[in-house]
Amino acid sequence: MQGNAIKLYLVDDHKIFVEGVANLLGNVPDIKVVGWGNSAAEAIAYLQLHDVDVLITDIEMPGMTGIELARIVKDKYPVTKVIALSMFDKKEIIHELLSTGAEGYLLKDIEKKELLEAIMEVHNGTYYYSSSVAGILMKTIAAKDLLTAREKEIIKLIAAEKSNKEIAETLFISEHTVEAHRKNIFRKTVAKSIVGLIKYAYENKLV
Repeated sequence: MQGNAIKLYLVDDHKIFVEGVANLLGNVPDIKVVGWGNSAAEAIAYLQLHDVDVLITDIEMPGMTGIELARIVKDKYPVTKVIALSMFDKKEIIHELLSTGAEGYLLKDIEKKELLEAIMEVHNGTYYYSSSVAGILMKTIAAKDLLTAREKEIIKLIAAEKSNKEIAETLFISEHTVEAHRKNIFRKTVAKSIVGLIKYAYENKLV
């Protein structure tokens, strides 16, 4: 196993399914399944103690849903990429998941090849959606919809010329977390500079 393998964590309330996916990916050289859980609470507990590069979660789970989990992960652990693996292709569910800042949405009928492609693409900083999901998004999504509530907060503070340290103190988060959010903001808005980001923010009524 290479030291730079993608650290992957899986969440699904169906034990047979999550263990099956873990076994499916167990021998992939560039991926290391570091753990799996059957609830969002288990995933959060794991993230509190360990680094995870990509988290794959089901949507419908008892207690906390995958959407709620994604929102917490993208807020508290923004370096971790999130992919939903679900049976649902309803526009409302896809949009709600997307609003959390999650980077991928796959349907459970995909093959191993596409799952691996999604993990690699998302880990490399892009978005990945099953073809039917992508078709829905292309018709209805705008770039600003990819920004999470936390990222919009940070954009306002950047526009107010606040430093990473000042932003961290204002939002009660670490500077490391602020920097991770900044990278995600620039990636999503395709802004090349602070000036470009502020221009984008004003054009999209974010400030």
